[in-house]
Amino acid sequence: MKSKIMKIKILLLFVSTLLISCNTESHYHDGNYEGGISFINVTWEINGNEIMINNSVTGTSILNCKQFSDRIEYIEKDGTTKILYAQKNGDLKMSDYIIFHKLKPINKQTTN
Repeated sequence: MKSKIMKIKILLLFVSTLLISCNTESHYHDGNYEGGISFINVTWEINGNEIMINNSVTGTSILNCKQFSDRIEYIEKDGTTKILYAQKNGDLKMSDYIIFHKLKPINKQTTN
């Protein structure tokens, strides 16, 4: 009987460890960003493994991404892999000319 209980405990420990390790979604850079060049205004909403890009010229796109501590990688609809590099101030840099500035979250006040 004790051996059976011990096997169940080990199995539960193994399953819980497996479930915890399967969470591949990172949230290093979650938030809202804005930027662009000249007449093109772009806003980004990053949440876990998803980026919603709102471009004033081409419209809204939702893409999958992978977040790392120093960068975000995503694949454009045409198959091109893009990398956004995290800056010390929280901004994301695509190139020397394209930097997306992280927006500060709006504090929501509750009314009584």
